[in-house]
Amino acid sequence: MSHHLAAISMAALLAACGGVSHTLHRDVPPPRTIAILPFPGTASPAVRAAARQLIQSRLRTLGYRLADIEHVDRVLAERGWLRDPGSFVTPDSRTEVCAALGTDAVLLGTDIEESGFNYLVLRRHRIGGTLAIELACGREWWHAEHAAGKFGGFLLTSGQVFAEFRAQGEHGTPMATMALLDEFTADAIGTVPAMPVTDSVPMPPPIANVVARRTTTATGTRLLVEAAAPSGCELRFAIEGASGAVPMVELPRTGHYRGWHDLPSADHVALTVHATDPWGQASTARVDG
Repeated sequence: MSHHLAAISMAALLAACGGVSHTLHRDVPPPRTIAILPFPGTASPAVRAAARQLIQSRLRTLGYRLADIEHVDRVLAERGWLRDPGSFVTPDSRTEVCAALGTDAVLLGTDIEESGFNYLVLRRHRIGGTLAIELACGREWWHAEHAAGKFGGFLLTSGQVFAEFRAQGEHGTPMATMALLDEFTADAIGTVPAMPVTDSVPMPPPIANVVARRTTTATGTRLLVEAAAPSGCELRFAIEGASGAVPMVELPRTGHYRGWHDLPSADHVALTVHATDPWGQASTARVDG
């Protein structure tokens, strides 16, 4: 009987802590552009990465412009702020981070955790954490603390006991985790106000002045490709019939990109330059080399 009472008390406590606690500072102007920084926490790297992607998608649906996650991580790494995503520490200066990423604000996640336990025949699986959107000036605009969880009930017959122990074997599977992540992000981001619709439609990054030049080397032919695109983009060129793509490097903050590749012969080739801007939008340009 004491076991039953303890489990009932535990279930009641767990059921009572699932709401979203959030704060919105309406005296602070809302951001239009946001970069989601890596999430530290005790949850696995895969869970934290999935939470980041889900939040990215939900904020885009609300009308915000989100910096591409790969772009965010590349910029953070280039500046020495991101060495190990598992132990990432947010830089103190929000102004410096936002300036580097070209956004109005950053979204921070802390204490992102996944936990679970089994007590008698009570099963509990929980994902929770704290999220905040902070502006370049350092002021907080939005803050939320939430946990999404599921738990089982008491089993009164042998058939129910069998079903519950089978469910315990399924507890914590990727599908169960993704379901809780979906609930956690939907509930938390559901407290963020939608951005009013604007008439402006973001355009893919333009690629201009694409030039392919050949030089002779001791081992064959080197193809040098140059192009112009907005500063901060990621450019690559792909040679028709070859696997993979060659990265192009921007001359610091000039919008001028270069890349090269050694060819096995002097035959002319067709190539395509691919550009992706910090917001994840892409464009291409073809040229003969």
